[in-house]
Amino acid sequence: MALFSRKKKIKAGLILDSGLWRYIALEGAPGHCRVVSHISGSLSSGQISDDDPFAKGGALLGSAFREVAEQIDDKSIPICLSLPTNEALLRIVNMPGMTLPEAKMAMKYEFENYFPFSVDDGIYDMAELDYPMPNGAEEKRFLVAAARLSLIDNIMKFASDAGFLLDAIEPAQIAAERAMTPVIPIDDACVYLYVGAFRSILILSWKGKGVFYRNMSIGFDNPSVVVEAEADDQLVAFVKEVRSSLQFALSQIRGFDPKSIYISGPGVSESLVPLLKEALTVENLSLVDPFDLHGIELDTEDKYWNIPLGLALRR
Repeated sequence: MALFSRKKKIKAGLILDSGLWRYIALEGAPGHCRVVSHISGSLSSGQISDDDPFAKGGALLGSAFREVAEQIDDKSIPICLSLPTNEALLRIVNMPGMTLPEAKMAMKYEFENYFPFSVDDGIYDMAELDYPMPNGAEEKRFLVAAARLSLIDNIMKFASDAGFLLDAIEPAQIAAERAMTPVIPIDDACVYLYVGAFRSILILSWKGKGVFYRNMSIGFDNPSVVVEAEADDQLVAFVKEVRSSLQFALSQIRGFDPKSIYISGPGVSESLVPLLKEALTVENLSLVDPFDLHGIELDTEDKYWNIPLGLALRR
């Protein structure tokens, strides 16, 4: 699901984040992809307000796109760009008896009941999913992704000005989920925890599709420096937020009984895992390497590849 898209065989994922960017291009079908190109870099200080390239409605994205464009030789490969979690809003909505086209039409009139801006100021897309209910039942619901139209317009303008062929603009939550989801999901009900450098995401996945998303404004830019996890206030606060978010999600989705939690992301540390195991009551908690999961080789010591990988895997 994306707010704008077009199709082509080789696809690339691009993330612009606080002070950094990552680009990866993949060729092949899911489960049989290979890396065509991967490039990483830092965004020059002073060009982006508060180090956020999406600040001020994306008005400053032009300099970021130009800087990245100088490092990428083949800009004919369509790119899927990550929309940060604080700019991409996701909602699960219930519209009984409607087909997807009917639900998209009806959302024009329901939009302001779910999002903090008017439908005229926003843009949205929807996807149909099965939603777990008690006693093994399911019902059809819809995932709605929305963003401010002015931001999407600026992204498309500046990407085009820099010579990029924009294939899609996708919420970072969806890309992170795709990177951690196997081609054939192992569990009907599982939890994905993406631990980022600045922001993290908790996702409840039912049969390979997210049915709950919670953004958390805690991350770990340099997790290797944490030695005594028990004494680290940020780690403890993060674990508490994960636990309370999961408890809330399970109270809302009565038919969801996860047996596994899969963890990944640049903010993961050895200190974090035992704290999560102690705090959460799920049977299996394990670390996931998205590249190993999808059978893709990437020779790099850089971090922050989960989301661009998920973007490039979009088909």
